[in-house]
Amino acid sequence: MKVSYEWLETFFLPAQAGGVGTLPSVAELEQLLTFHAFEIEGVEEVAGTSVIDIDVLPNRAADSLSHRGVAREISALLNTPMQHDPLKEEVNLTPQTDSIVVELDTDASCTYYTAAHITGVAVGESPQWLQKRLEAIGQKSINNVVDATNYVLFNIGQPTHVFDAAKFSGQTPNIGTRHARRGEKISLLGGVEAELDETMTVIIDTDSDTPLAVAGVKGGVRAEVMNETTDIIIESATFDPVQTRKTSQALKIRTDASARFENNVADELAAYGVKAVATLILELAGGQLQGYATAGAAKPANKEVVVTASRTSKLLGADITDAIMEDIFTRLEFSYTKNSGTFSVVAPFERRDIQIPEDIIEEIGRVYGYNKIESKQLPLAQKTPGINKKFAYAELIRKTLIESGFTETLLYSLRDTGEVKLKNALASDKGHLRSNLKDGLRELLDTSEKNMPLLGLYKTVSLFEIGNVFTNDTEEMHVCVAVRVTGRKKKDERTLTALTAIKERLEEVLGTTLQEPIGETLEWNLDSILESLPAIDAYPDVPTVADAVSYKPFSNYPFMLRDIAVWVPESTTEENVQEIIQNHAGDLLQRCDMFDVFTKDGRTSYAFHLVFQSMDETLTDEKVGVIMSGIEDEMSTQDGWEIR
Repeated sequence: MKVSYEWLETFFLPAQAGGVGTLPSVAELEQLLTFHAFEIEGVEEVAGTSVIDIDVLPNRAADSLSHRGVAREISALLNTPMQHDPLKEEVNLTPQTDSIVVELDTDASCTYYTAAHITGVAVGESPQWLQKRLEAIGQKSINNVVDATNYVLFNIGQPTHVFDAAKFSGQTPNIGTRHARRGEKISLLGGVEAELDETMTVIIDTDSDTPLAVAGVKGGVRAEVMNETTDIIIESATFDPVQTRKTSQALKIRTDASARFENNVADELAAYGVKAVATLILELAGGQLQGYATAGAAKPANKEVVVTASRTSKLLGADITDAIMEDIFTRLEFSYTKNSGTFSVVAPFERRDIQIPEDIIEEIGRVYGYNKIESKQLPLAQKTPGINKKFAYAELIRKTLIESGFTETLLYSLRDTGEVKLKNALASDKGHLRSNLKDGLRELLDTSEKNMPLLGLYKTVSLFEIGNVFTNDTEEMHVCVAVRVTGRKKKDERTLTALTAIKERLEEVLGTTLQEPIGETLEWNLDSILESLPAIDAYPDVPTVADAVSYKPFSNYPFMLRDIAVWVPESTTEENVQEIIQNHAGDLLQRCDMFDVFTKDGRTSYAFHLVFQSMDETLTDEKVGVIMSGIEDEMSTQDGWEIR
C-alpha cells in the first residue's frame, strides 16, 4: 500500500500544541516500521511529497490498509499522541430518513448496510489538496463526489460507493441485496461486462430487481454518478470476506474495495465510512443531507483475551514485567483489566487479528522490540528422544541401496492418475495423489536412459525412492527400486537378475521376505511389514556426499556423444591422453569416461566416451567434428601413438 508522508503528518499534533510538530524523517519512519510492524518495499518522491510503499500482510490488512491505520501504528511505536483519530469520534447516524429504503436478503453475504441520502449536490472538479493527495498514491482524480469515496477509503480503510438516486426505478429509491443468478450480466464501471452466478451477491434496485453493483468488488454503470447528477445515495456496508475473495477471483477483478473486504474489515467501520463520505461531499459538493437508512446489524466487538506476564516472558524469552505490558497496552489502545498478574485484554474494534493469547504476546514482542531480546543458547534436551522405527528402517534401506550403487530420487506426489482425485488440480497432469511409486520411477528410467552418457552411465540405470502413497482409505510409506539394463541381448533377463540380487540383499538386511519384482521395479509397503521387523536401537549412518562434489546449472541443450580409442606407449597414462582431449574440447566437454583399457606387445589401448554439450546452443556435427579432428591430429604427432 502506498502511503503519503504529507498525509500521515495530518494525524499528529502541531509543535505549538505541545506535540512533536512533524513526524520523524522518512528514513527514520522506514526503519521504525521495518523493525516493529511492516516491511517497506520502497520510497519515492511524488509531486513534492515522499510516498512510502508498505507491505501490509493479511493479518493486519483489516486495520492497516489506510493512512489512519499506519498513523495509529506510528503513534503506538513512538508513544506519540495523534492530533485526531477519526475512529475515536462517536458516530451518530442521524437523522434517519424514509426518503430511501434499504432491505437485505438474509441469505446473501451482506450483514450490515448503511446508506446516506443527499440532494442538491453539484458534481465538479475536486479541490487541489484532494487531487494532490490522491494522485500522490497513484489514484486518478475523477470528480468531487467519487474522489470523496476514494479519500475516505485510503484515509480510514472503509470502501464506500455512490449511486445516482434519480436512476432508481421507484419514486423512493429502494436498495437491496440478493444472490446473483447464473448467467446474469452486469456492465461495470470501466467498461467491463461481467457474467455472474449464484455464488455471488449483488446490490440491486429492489423495485426493478436490477443489479447495480457486485457486492464488495465493483459498482455498475446503471446508477453511475455523472456530471449532471444532483441526487445521490452513499452506501457503506459489510460483506462476507470469503465470498468477496471468491467473487473477485472468479471475475478476475481485484479492486481496492475487494482487497479490504476480503480481509474482514470491522463491521463498525461501515458507519464511520458513510458518515465521513457524507460530511466530505457536503463540504466539497454542497447539497442537503436528507438522512441515513440502515439494515442489518454490526457483529459484536472483539472478544476478551486473557494473557499473563509469565507466559509472555516464557514465549518471548525476555523478562516482560506487568509494567511493560500495561505500557504497551496503553500505547496500542487495548483496554484491559488486571487481576493477580492476569490481564483480560480487549483490542479496538478495527483490530480483527487479536483472537488468542499468542496474538497479544506477538503485539507485546514487536512493540517492545525483538532487538532487545537477548540471544541465548537453547538448553540441552532433558531426555533423549526415542528411535522412530519407521524412519530408522527407511534410513537402513537407504544406506543399503546407496552402498549398492543406487541413486535416490524424490518425485512429485501429484500425478495424472490415482485413487484420490484433487478438487482443485494444479495442472492437467497433476490432478491425483499417487497410489504407487513405480509409475514415476518408470518414467524416470526413460529420461535417465536418454541421458545416460551425461550421468556417466553406460550399461545400467539403478534408482530408488522412499515416499508416501495415497489410497481412498489411508496414506502409506512405500519403497520402490527400479533397474534398467541397456543393450539388445538378454535385456529383461539381466534386469531381473539385478533386481533379484538387490531384493536378496534387502531381505538379508531386513530379516524378512519381500514380494517378487515386476518388470523393471520392486515395490513394497514399508508400513505393512514394520511390526514384523525387530526393534532397532540406532539410526544407521547414511553415506554422505563427498566434500569435493560441486553443483552447477545443467544445460537445456542436447548433448552429443563421441568415442575415441588410441594406442599409446605402455608408459603413457590415462591422464596424458585426457589432457590432450581436454585442451581441444574446452568447456564443451562435459564428461570424459574411459570405458576400455588393455595392454599388448608393449603398447596400451585406451578408449573413452566423450560427451559434448553447450550451455548456449545446440551443437552441430560440424562443430564437434572440428574438435575431434584437432584431438586426433595432435595424437597422431605423438611418438608411438596410433588412432584405432
